[in-house]
Amino acid sequence: MSYDEMKISKLGDACCGCSACAAKCPKSCISMQEDKFGFLHPVIDAGACVGCHSCDSVCPALGGGKCDEALGIRWAKGKSSELLEASSSGGIFGLLAESVIAGGGVVCGAAWADGCRHVEHVLVEDAVSLDRVMRSKYVQSRVGREVYAGVRDAIRSGRRVLFAGTACQVAGLKRYLGKTGESDLLLTVDVICHGVPAPRLWSKWIDYKNALRGSNVCNVNMRSKKAGWLSYSAMYEYIVEKDPSPTCESTIFNQDWYMKAFLANASLRPSCFVCPAKRGCGSDVTLGDFWGFQGIHPEVDYSKGVSAVLCNTLKGERAFNVISRLTWNGPATLEEVIAGNPSLVSSVAPYPKRDEFLKDVASGTSIPNLMSKWDFRPTLMQRIRGKLGGIKRRLKKIIVRGA
Repeated sequence: MSYDEMKISKLGDACCGCSACAAKCPKSCISMQEDKFGFLHPVIDAGACVGCHSCDSVCPALGGGKCDEALGIRWAKGKSSELLEASSSGGIFGLLAESVIAGGGVVCGAAWADGCRHVEHVLVEDAVSLDRVMRSKYVQSRVGREVYAGVRDAIRSGRRVLFAGTACQVAGLKRYLGKTGESDLLLTVDVICHGVPAPRLWSKWIDYKNALRGSNVCNVNMRSKKAGWLSYSAMYEYIVEKDPSPTCESTIFNQDWYMKAFLANASLRPSCFVCPAKRGCGSDVTLGDFWGFQGIHPEVDYSKGVSAVLCNTLKGERAFNVISRLTWNGPATLEEVIAGNPSLVSSVAPYPKRDEFLKDVASGTSIPNLMSKWDFRPTLMQRIRGKLGGIKRRLKKIIVRGA
């Protein structure tokens, strides 16, 4: 079988960049290389390829799994105010991770790297380091060959592993592991994913922020709750020379230009518009923000975030039950979750002028010039829908109070 017959070599924009193919290749002849937007794609060394098709067998884009079934759906938030403050939503991932670490296990999640210019998956083995993989990071992360092997080896050595990522990353890992991935030692968590933005745009954004402030970003919290959960902020921490305490800059999400580009679907990977793994990755638990929760349960304090928890397997249900005493939680329906999170089941639509925008990004257009040309203001219809949604929520609160 020749290299030319490898299906992954012809994926093009359908590739989701999970890197499972490179990790699985027994000859290590696949490297993941950046395109002009910073998205990773597999490149095969034709001379070393033996045509075993291991790469094709693990690719999420070449065949979907069966639809994930939600055995149990709940709203939940941690009782610890400290954990809630350190989390993007209700703190459920943190509780699951703490439980695995406490039992001598390993947690694998996305962490900042290279001065916050990139995001990569890392393995964490102690509670002190857990903060590295907490909170949402709206940049596509890299999952290296060593991470795949590290998860496999930990399971084989009898240790519990919690792997958290996007649906395509979970699907890639499960296929890479094969029968090992069926072990009770592995707990997989996928996040409700809007899509993954271009890494090159993010690195340009950080370089711009560094130059603007004359100091380097040392940490980013894209979901700071300084102004509350519903009006979250993008917070950047800078190292100031001769000052041991970093200085902070915080911007409401709908005023941060990078976040506006992300939420407008202008910077997302092409495969995100036809996600091959959405509700079909085989995860044990799906987590996300329970947007719209305030209109369903106005009697519950939601100011610091509430999570939507979908237990897709019995293993996932058992894991949630272990931590449930540390949470306030209650039943929810799939319809309630989807109402505020349509990305749970549907891929988003691309920004109308996405190709033109990304062409500017790839050409090296500076961030100030990009900001001047592309403001990503909501359309008139989006503003009308937003106002109608606000009126509907206020009316529901009034009805509940009067009941």
